[in-house]
Amino acid sequence: MSAYFSDSASVAPGCHFGENAVIEDDVVMGMGCELGHNVVVHRGTRLGEGVKVASNAVLGKPPSASATSRRGVDEVGVLVVGAGTIIGASVVINSGAEFAKNCYIGDLAAVREKCVVAEGVIIGRMVVLESNIKIGARARIQTGAYITGETVIEEDVFVGPYVVTTNDRYMSMWTSKTYAGPIIKRRAAVGAGANLLSGITIGEAAVVGMGAVVVTDVPPKRVFLGVPARDAGEARIG
Repeated sequence: MSAYFSDSASVAPGCHFGENAVIEDDVVMGMGCELGHNVVVHRGTRLGEGVKVASNAVLGKPPSASATSRRGVDEVGVLVVGAGTIIGASVVINSGAEFAKNCYIGDLAAVREKCVVAEGVIIGRMVVLESNIKIGARARIQTGAYITGETVIEEDVFVGPYVVTTNDRYMSMWTSKTYAGPIIKRRAAVGAGANLLSGITIGEAAVVGMGAVVVTDVPPKRVFLGVPARDAGEARIG
């Protein structure tokens, strides 16, 4: 079976498609895009020039929620992927997300709706981005990190492998209408396996050590280590 194209899709010259690729209604693709085998591009998705998508990725997937979800599903716009972005194998990105140019999304990553990702961001293999996240330019989020909804990650931040963030201090044991992920300020670094409590702020150029459990704000240019994390001195980030 060859690729399927909706009659209403707009595909610029120079694009290449693997076997069984599906391009749905009103998709717009810029010049020189490359789609691997079995890629599905859902309705209305916008791909900039030179976007490369590896096999089995799903782009613009409509959001969904379980019947018992407390948050439901909001109306969202289309997925927008900036020029030069590279999307790995088996990545799933919901509609309503937005990527600027020259981003990288590693294999098996999952990105939900209303994520806004700035230019040059690296999202590692198996990273999960929940809904309504903002990520600043050149941030690097490493393998397996879990970024909860309502998180803000500013420019030039480093998030190590398997970092976990949370946005609900009550673990859904009590009804809560307020969710607040962490805010990680520019040039901060969070070490592998660290856990960040909901609503805290990691200050500019601060460092959180590997495996730390952070339950309070971290001031700018300080190092926090341990469980629970405590101030261990001045951070020296170049």
